[in-house]
Amino acid sequence: MTLTKIKSDLLDYLAEAHQTKTPIPSIPELSNQLGISVASVREQLEVARRLGFVDVKTKVGIQTREFCLNPLLELGIGYGAKVQPHLLDALRDLRKHIEISYWHETAPQLTSLEVQRLQKIVDDALIKISHEPKYMPAQEHREFHTQIFLHLDNAIAASILETFWNMTAETERVMVHDPAYLQNVWSYHRRIADALASRDFERGYQWLIEHMDLVKQRKKTELFQRFE
Repeated sequence: MTLTKIKSDLLDYLAEAHQTKTPIPSIPELSNQLGISVASVREQLEVARRLGFVDVKTKVGIQTREFCLNPLLELGIGYGAKVQPHLLDALRDLRKHIEISYWHETAPQLTSLEVQRLQKIVDDALIKISHEPKYMPAQEHREFHTQIFLHLDNAIAASILETFWNMTAETERVMVHDPAYLQNVWSYHRRIADALASRDFERGYQWLIEHMDLVKQRKKTELFQRFE
């Protein structure tokens, strides 16, 4: 069942129904309207469900969903990474370019309360890495970067960033084997947050680039520390 086949048989119907808020009929009725077998409708609906286009529930029926690119990205890249593992490196690189490209558009939109939240995230992370044994502040890392781009007004770019964090979450290890590197990473996060607090967006931008360069120079011999 190819995506092209699904599009020709069902996606246009679902998109029009969503725009006009028309209820989706039963599978037998869809079969009659589309001129395809019930089995084919079921197959296509299952693919559409996995891609996040519809919900199919007993007693509720078929309901279209607001479009979200994430399920499609995660399904496609997840499969692709199993076939070509280097695709995750390409995703990491794309994420870096998105953050750098959208910094000057999104950073000035952060409110003082949102910047305070950034500073609190840094505080929490530094507490984690100062303890013995030291722990990787993986959640704080995601929250920090997500908070900076909270006002990103590009649904596709935002979906790519969220997909990056979802797909690399498992690579964040609990135990830290290079505390000096981790301290260095979070010192850049602190500088970025402080620059935002002082509304010095150009300085924050330079710190972000240096932070990305630091990660790029990170030796790839310790692949478990994917802490970009």
